[in-house]
Amino acid sequence: MELKDIQELMKVLKKEDIAELKVRYGKIKLTLTNSENTKIVNTVTASPKITEKKKTAKVALPAEEIVKSSNVGKIRLISSKTGTLVKKGQILAKITTMGIDNDVKATVNGILKEVLVADGSAVDFAKELFKIEVS
Repeated sequence: MELKDIQELMKVLKKEDIAELKVRYGKIKLTLTNSENTKIVNTVTASPKITEKKKTAKVALPAEEIVKSSNVGKIRLISSKTGTLVKKGQILAKITTMGIDNDVKATVNGILKEVLVADGSAVDFAKELFKIEVS
């Protein structure tokens, strides 16, 4: 199996909106996962209750969204400066895997709180890339 065959399979995976594709070619086993169908983990901080003189008030802490890598490859940061406003679906970076770029998109509207990777670095699957403070 050559690189062009794998690239063609990746194109089919995206075009047909398939979540995962497993291929066996002789002794080679290959599993391709569509990054656009992979769910991003959402972490929300709990709201503590503060009690004062028979009154109960809830203090809402800002929620954070952790954007994780859905691919393995080399990351290229695009519009990812700390403190900037981001909109849901905005492209923050691209991960290049075997010559194919996959977008890393913001999953919520908010403020980019922290960039957890360096531009041009290698990233693994499920590596935390960005922290977004939900607004």
